[in-house]
Amino acid sequence: MRYLLVVVIACAPLAALTGWSFWQAARGAAGSGGVGSPADTAEMVKRANALAGQAKLGSTFASQLAQADLLEAGGPSLDDPDDAKLKAAAEAWNHSRQARQLASKYAKAAAIHIADDAPSAARRREVEAAVSRLREFVSTERQNYVGQVDGADELFAMLDRRIHQLEAEIDGYKRKDQMAAALAAVKNDLDQGRYEACLKRLNGDPLAGASDADLVDELQKLRKRAEYRRAWEDLMAVSAASDGSRDSYNQIEAFLRRYPDPPTPAERDMQTQIEQSRDHLKSEMSVHLLDQARDLDTLLVEASQIVSNARIEASVKQQARHQVTEWLANHLPKIEPPAFLLGKQEAVTKNGQRKIGIFFLPPGAEQYRFWAERRDRSDRPRGDEQFARGSFEQEPATPQYIVWAQQYNQCLETVLGEGAARSDWQQFADDCDTRQQQLAAYRQRWGVDDEPDRSCREWSFRDAAGIARNVLKRWTQYERILGR
Repeated sequence: MRYLLVVVIACAPLAALTGWSFWQAARGAAGSGGVGSPADTAEMVKRANALAGQAKLGSTFASQLAQADLLEAGGPSLDDPDDAKLKAAAEAWNHSRQARQLASKYAKAAAIHIADDAPSAARRREVEAAVSRLREFVSTERQNYVGQVDGADELFAMLDRRIHQLEAEIDGYKRKDQMAAALAAVKNDLDQGRYEACLKRLNGDPLAGASDADLVDELQKLRKRAEYRRAWEDLMAVSAASDGSRDSYNQIEAFLRRYPDPPTPAERDMQTQIEQSRDHLKSEMSVHLLDQARDLDTLLVEASQIVSNARIEASVKQQARHQVTEWLANHLPKIEPPAFLLGKQEAVTKNGQRKIGIFFLPPGAEQYRFWAERRDRSDRPRGDEQFARGSFEQEPATPQYIVWAQQYNQCLETVLGEGAARSDWQQFADDCDTRQQQLAAYRQRWGVDDEPDRSCREWSFRDAAGIARNVLKRWTQYERILGR
């Protein structure tokens, strides 16, 4: 009897300790599984402390009882416990048993067997399974324990919150899946050239609400790529339909100001293509400007810029060189030998007469026969006039206008040739000055109105000398243009 009673009464501290263990387990589960707030944990600790206090009363009485002989005739000298203490011990034992059962069931239902660094998909499957187990546990056990086991109502309320937390976590995984699906669709639209659809997805749900820093950066990059490619395609369409190179060039320049660099290396080829188009248009416009150049200074400046630009095509540079030489060939005066003087000779007699015509000195003769026109030789075999050999101040020779024309054209061919050096241009300029002086002296002596060919009246070497000296002044640019 004594030992049985001792065992029964000793259940009081065991019950209290079991109750404490139950709440400790619940508290540990809260810490490991994320259940409840700090207020929930504090309430569990408060409840456990109260149970421990109740256990302390029963423990003192049980200790005294264990040391006494309950069958001794005189009775033990014990404190006077009332029936309430024994009843409390019995109730504590029953609560302990129920608490142990509830704790065991909860531990099985609430367990989540997943590592912290597990993949998101594995974590989601485990969390969904845990929600299902917790819902079944709460639905089955709430009616069996709430109101019967002290503190069970708080536990089940906390489990409701836990379920909501896990459901929120599942919603987060669903949101991530939606994000991933939308992101894949955006990338597919971009790859397929559906840039409007791509931008629409980026501006819509769920991607518009993205908050993860890495995802936001990726979305911004995709947006830039889509905007760039859409603008690039629009520009290509407009350029293809445009007839004016100036308009196309301005549109390309506006594009490059807006997008100075491609968003990613994937657009590098597109950027290169548009830059090449810009440079080609610029080349065409530059060559057109050369056609419109009114003076040599403008021509050389523009052509020098073309050949110095590394982006301009070699064919365009060669065309610029050709245009410079063509401009010089077109603007340097043309001096053609007078047709009237071809095949004739010119002589000056000592008495100051200029004779231009056909001179013939027969073998062994001392007098020249002279005809003003070749056709008269057959009619007048002895000539229109005859001149003694010693009567000439200037012996019969090639007419002066023919000599000047031949010399000028020979020098002109030299300076316009590919190998013309600075010294050639300098010689050409000097010779033009000399011929201009000779021409002026010739005209002063013989006049202008009496020239045998009217074309000779307009002759001047002054303009040719001026162009040559301008080339010499800008020789560095001229050499650069010729590619030397």
